[in-house]
Amino acid sequence: MVTEAESLARKVAPIQSPRLRLSQSIVAGIAALLDLGLVTGSGLLIYWLYVGPVEPERFPAYAGAIALFALLVQQTFLALGLYRFNCIIRPARQARRLVMIPAGLFLLLLAVAFALKVSEEFSRLWAFSWVAAVMLLLPLGRYAVASFLRRLAAGGLIGRNIVIYGAGPQGAALIRHIEAMQEPWNRVIGVFDDRSTRQVDDLGGYPVLGGLQELVSWARDHRADEVLLALPWNADQRLLQITHILSVLPADIRLSPEFVGADFLHRRTSFQYGVPMLSLMDKPVSGWSALVKQLMDFGLASLFLILTAPLMGLIAIAIKLDSPGPLLFRQPRYGFNNRLIPVLKFRTMYTDRSDPAAEELTRPDDPRVTRVGAFLRRFSLDELPQLFNVLRGEMSVVGPRPHAVKAKAGDKLYEDVVDQYAVRHKVKPGITGWAQVNGWRGNTATEADLLGRVEHDLFYIENWSITLDLLIILRTILVVLRGDNSY
Repeated sequence: MVTEAESLARKVAPIQSPRLRLSQSIVAGIAALLDLGLVTGSGLLIYWLYVGPVEPERFPAYAGAIALFALLVQQTFLALGLYRFNCIIRPARQARRLVMIPAGLFLLLLAVAFALKVSEEFSRLWAFSWVAAVMLLLPLGRYAVASFLRRLAAGGLIGRNIVIYGAGPQGAALIRHIEAMQEPWNRVIGVFDDRSTRQVDDLGGYPVLGGLQELVSWARDHRADEVLLALPWNADQRLLQITHILSVLPADIRLSPEFVGADFLHRRTSFQYGVPMLSLMDKPVSGWSALVKQLMDFGLASLFLILTAPLMGLIAIAIKLDSPGPLLFRQPRYGFNNRLIPVLKFRTMYTDRSDPAAEELTRPDDPRVTRVGAFLRRFSLDELPQLFNVLRGEMSVVGPRPHAVKAKAGDKLYEDVVDQYAVRHKVKPGITGWAQVNGWRGNTATEADLLGRVEHDLFYIENWSITLDLLIILRTILVVLRGDNSY
């Protein structure tokens, strides 16, 4: 029996983040692929057991029938919402439909085949054995997926970290509801509220860790996946202010149930934790999109490293011959989730005149820049080592350029010029970006230069696609060859 004190100690103990973030879209994709594999695999196996040895020449006809039935089953499941996350993790509630839908589709195809007079071309033993196997395997497959997810979550391998803002009755009810669902991947890692007057005593053993500013720091340190606002929906202005502050986090921001004001009516609603929620802001790149971008980054970085290896070797020799000092320059810059990362560059300045914090902008004919360094900067060849940053997962090939910690626009730090400047850090920084290929490359001598760059960075974050990344890469080649705004 766990005492109240032990429960509280467990909830305020150091938080171990799961190795993988639970993505509902990836789970849905896995379930769809599993269904497809079970339907086609069982059809092919039974064909080879009963029909193949006797009529091997009939394989194309059977393969076509298997493909058609598998596609119909999958699309029907999709149309009826059986690939929604809540359906996948609760297979017992869907077992009847998982059995009846394939049976109904089989009878429909049987009637069509009879009407077209093609039913005699297929073995009845194969057909009825196959549909019986499908009706058995599909529910078992769903039970296997749900069980596997629960085991991974219980072992701390997958999960989603949840932060709740609102320690009033609505927040307490939300916590009780989430815990009552007994889903091990849902991990409430903190409760926050600025107003002590509305806080209740019973928050399920979770202490109130601070206000909104503390929430932002906590969510960054503990990689929060979702921030749930347990506030009245009719507090329009307050919700807008909170959303504005939380927009710097690479997390989903959701509003728990209440009446919503007109300013939020255009937002998407979704069913989360067993209750409807209003999505105030979503991660810009998540689920399958994040996986595809990560694979593309790894593939492109590996390819570019192979292609540029001879050139990088020549650059290394030239740097060593031109001036004494290290080959590489490591500069701390802001990366994903506002974290500092060591961005790699070929050294282009004299060692005793380097400026790691970028307190002074470079300028034409800068005396700090070496002869080889000026050439490298002219064609952005000094950025090539950042391919290793990409392989280490710190950067992407395409994304908002990372900025140094003391970089300025005019005489002001970037974060003092642009409100919500850290929104750029909701995605990994890139070697090249949408701003750079649209003329916003190089120094930010004025505040207008920074505003233009940030505007293009936010456009990229909101409109990311593989096609856009490829377009930026192609345009980068042209920009680099022209050498605009680089010194």
